Amino acid sequence: MIAGNVDEPVTITTSETVYPDVELPVMVKVKRRHLGGQHIRITSENYAFHDIVLQKSVNEWSILSAIWSFVPLGIDLLTNAVSNPIQKSFFITPSGQISVADSLHRADSLHQVALGQAWKAAKALPVKYRRHELNGGIGFGSNQADHATHSMINSCMERYHLEYEGECGDIFGESYVLANVEYHYRLNRKWDIGALAAWGLSREAFSGVYLGEAPMKDRIGSESSRYFVVAPSARYTWREWPNSRCYSLVALGLMRHHLAFHCDEYLLDSEYHQHERSFTDNYSDIRWRMAWHVTAIGANSGAGPFRFFGELGYGCLGVVRLGVSLGF
Repeated sequence: MIAGNVDEPVTITTSETVYPDVELPVMVKVKRRHLGGQHIRITSENYAFHDIVLQKSVNEWSILSAIWSFVPLGIDLLTNAVSNPIQKSFFITPSGQISVADSLHRADSLHQVALGQAWKAAKALPVKYRRHELNGGIGFGSNQADHATHSMINSCMERYHLEYEGECGDIFGESYVLANVEYHYRLNRKWDIGALAAWGLSREAFSGVYLGEAPMKDRIGSESSRYFVVAPSARYTWREWPNSRCYSLVALGLMRHHLAFHCDEYLLDSEYHQHERSFTDNYSDIRWRMAWHVTAIGANSGAGPFRFFGELGYGCLGVVRLGVSLGF
């Protein structure tokens, strides 16, 4: 508490914040850490004041709590709760009047301080923020399921004597395209917890022709694999601005991977036209495994509840993930 014999508003600057043009008495805040030796600066338009210098003493309650347990003492040491200011109330009087030139200089300084405060306020994060976030996105590129799919394709191509066909309908070759939904709950400004669900699909076409045999044969193969993932996740925000933020994510859960391959064989006539189907076979295997994903860097941006996001990482969600999020 600061009181005093002053007939005009004063500006008080502490280690915590600035109180411009306030009437005395007034309660001000200071940072508890490094309490001893902190200065409280007081200025006004027409008067000069000496700084208030804080001094600290030991908090007796911290000593008593240390006798009971070292845990409270550790917390007190981290927060500097072991210290208390010796004096909590101050009465100030002007040390003298300041000249007109100094008064104009102070007015200009106060204007600059006001501009700085306005700039900080524009960049400051709101005290209240949306705790819940629902994401929907699509992922591309190599992912956790690719290795098992590649091994299955190579085995079936060797078994059925097939080669890559490269049809226009193939979806990113042997790699997966996926869709996912995700929910996050913000514990605080830095940490989110949540869960995700993802569906991945891979398709590829193959063919093989045997011209040296009688009758000649044409084989057509197709791979159609898919997977489903559920996983809890945790997200850490590296930096946040009013309309955007940067983060990383880790998820660990369960994957159901369905590997599927189909092959048909047709007899060819003398003009190499398909005559009749002589053979068909299907390969199908369902595997359960641990699913994981790491987002090295992600960012979202937008005003209001809706934002766009993009991520780079590796795991069950692919290398690149793009989507839209809704905060509420």
